[in-house]
Amino acid sequence: MATTELRVIPLGGLPEIVHGDDLAAVLAAGMTTADLALQDGDILVVTSKIVSKALGLHADPTDRASLVLAQSTSVVAERRTPDSVTRVVAARSGPVMAGAGIDASNAREERLLLLPHDPDAAARDLHERLAGLVPARFAVLLSDTSGRAWRAGLTDFALGSSGLAGLDDLRGHADTHGRDLAVTVRNLADEIASAADLVKGKLHRVPVAIVRGLAHLVREPGDGVPARDLVRSGPGDWFALGRAEAVRDALGVPAGSELSQQVGLESVQPETLLDRVARAVRVALCADDEVGVDLEGSGELVTLSAGDPMALGRVWARLEVALAGERLGCEASRAGTAVTVRVRERTLPVVPTAGGSAG
Repeated sequence: MATTELRVIPLGGLPEIVHGDDLAAVLAAGMTTADLALQDGDILVVTSKIVSKALGLHADPTDRASLVLAQSTSVVAERRTPDSVTRVVAARSGPVMAGAGIDASNAREERLLLLPHDPDAAARDLHERLAGLVPARFAVLLSDTSGRAWRAGLTDFALGSSGLAGLDDLRGHADTHGRDLAVTVRNLADEIASAADLVKGKLHRVPVAIVRGLAHLVREPGDGVPARDLVRSGPGDWFALGRAEAVRDALGVPAGSELSQQVGLESVQPETLLDRVARAVRVALCADDEVGVDLEGSGELVTLSAGDPMALGRVWARLEVALAGERLGCEASRAGTAVTVRVRERTLPVVPTAGGSAG
């Protein structure tokens, strides 16, 4: 069903939310003060941060790196930054995001805010409590902010959902030229959360917005598509690990592990060839083979030596793979009990365009 008009209405003037607040009552009172009323078919988009505050989901900031791991089920990618380590993880709350969604902005007393482990349940609870205070039939979205692969900047997405048909599956329908759509499934919940953020935002302290004009998507509390179902996982997840992490995992150095820290992490800042080659050497040696290594000063030459030809061959093969994980190529030659590896920057193949040049 097409939407002919869409309104996004900010709800400002709310008090600072603290642990123990009845968030449904605060929102109902805030709408009364603002002379706003939920109408049938409205979608209430609530920044997850105020839900976390009301639930008292705080943590001490002294060891943020360990906290991120504790709030995660797996590490997708990790990089060194000038001050610490940043990890993209599969958060216990569901989505894949940097730092497990742990946030310090607009949080008092230097404490960190954690996401609810079950955002859909939190959305459902808020929905049911608020439905007892207002007469309208509406949906609730909990939103949070995250970056996306291959896109600059941040946008809001649906972290938790209650009473919303959050997906529009167009597969099998014909487009305007009569061709069947094969893969198009619109993520309406994320689109709504992102639209609501246009009138919300961290700087203006407006944590809630009403989206009006999508009544056909509204369901009863607890019904609709859970936000956790909007996360790609299993066979549908083509990017369960980052480039470097996939290579290192195959070589027995899983992301987020103590061994990964010992081997060293790729930096977000430029690194020398020697830094990258030395890290690849450490990955190659982590299987505990007794192989000697001579790393030439600039990193362009690596010499491996061992009395055991099997150990030498194993480390040689592991090094070539580890170098590929650093976006490096190599040529190697063997002389007796030693292998000399000459390292070079890897040249990626150019994919030809269909139909030649665009001119």
